[in-house]
Amino acid sequence: MSLKSVVVNPDKQALADLRAQIDKIDFIMHDLLRERAEVIDQVRKLKGKQHIYIRPGREAQMLRALVGRPQGKIPEGLVVRLWREMISSFTLLEGGLKVAVTVPTKGPELWDLARDYYGAFTPLIEFPSAAAAVKAVLAEKATIAVVPFPKQGEKDAWWPLLASNKKNVLTVFASMPFENLKTGRSNVRKSLPHGLVLGKLYPELTGDDYSFLALQCVHVPESEMKRLFGKAGYKVRQLLSQTMGRGGSAPTLYLVETEGYVGRNDTRLSRLRAMLGSRLQHLAPLGGYAAPLKAGRK
Repeated sequence: MSLKSVVVNPDKQALADLRAQIDKIDFIMHDLLRERAEVIDQVRKLKGKQHIYIRPGREAQMLRALVGRPQGKIPEGLVVRLWREMISSFTLLEGGLKVAVTVPTKGPELWDLARDYYGAFTPLIEFPSAAAAVKAVLAEKATIAVVPFPKQGEKDAWWPLLASNKKNVLTVFASMPFENLKTGRSNVRKSLPHGLVLGKLYPELTGDDYSFLALQCVHVPESEMKRLFGKAGYKVRQLLSQTMGRGGSAPTLYLVETEGYVGRNDTRLSRLRAMLGSRLQHLAPLGGYAAPLKAGRK
């Protein structure tokens, strides 16, 4: 009596074996996520209660390190998107987070950008103007605010609210997006805008940073302000101004973006104060952000 031989399609068997490998990897990844959640919980207990649990400097360094590794066949952009979602979800695990997002009828579409950056589960609150979003954070109706990058001559500029506040409560601490976006790799439907994030948090030094400084002065032209910043040792990227009131004696608010990190006790600040003398009414670092990832991959 002869037995019929069972013919096995080698391609089907190979495919089944590969799918089994994928399932095994998925379970390992899930176990690692559970382990990470346990570690995050221990960190939260050691930190104790805080107003805000975000660590933008650490997040930037973490993503730079990951993207700096060989990527193999990982689809471009996937690592950043996965880690941004994971970072945001675990931040919610540590403590509450509400994001006030600028959504004007005309202008940059920051809602989708904020959703990409802070993940699917972080509560976003819509505000019609950047100033309204900032005021929501000041009133503690939101934890942080997402606002557009400042431009000269804006009717609804948000930065004078911070520059004129001598308590220096809110500062910029991050920019978005952090990765090099391309068309089709973002939920943003129109142009690819850039936003800033601000709140009651001062940014950390990451080694590749940009900073903002706020000043209130009288009788200091823009050209002289740029010259004095250079003399103090700063490299100016952008300088914005807004006069408060009318007349030659009306004070002027300045927002200056510089290269590099500027801490609250930066020694160059004393040089600026000395050079401006009695014309200076207020000077304070206004935070900054870690430079976004450079284009290209390994």
